[in-house]
Amino acid sequence: MPEIPKREALPQSNSEKVSHTEQERLIADIYRTDMEKFKLFVQMLRRNAMFKKAKVTHN
Repeated sequence: MPEIPKREALPQSNSEKVSHTEQERLIADIYRTDMEKFKLFVQMLRRNAMFKKAKVTHN
């Protein structure tokens, strides 16, 4: 497996998540369990349905 370039961590509070490079995210996704992938898929479908129902108003 090729070396993954690391980003230098910026000072952040513990509550903030550290962003990952695209390659790191893909590698993490490969090793997810089938159940985790299914839950993320269902979550994506629910969000899409919510956005379709949303009504945007401008003041």
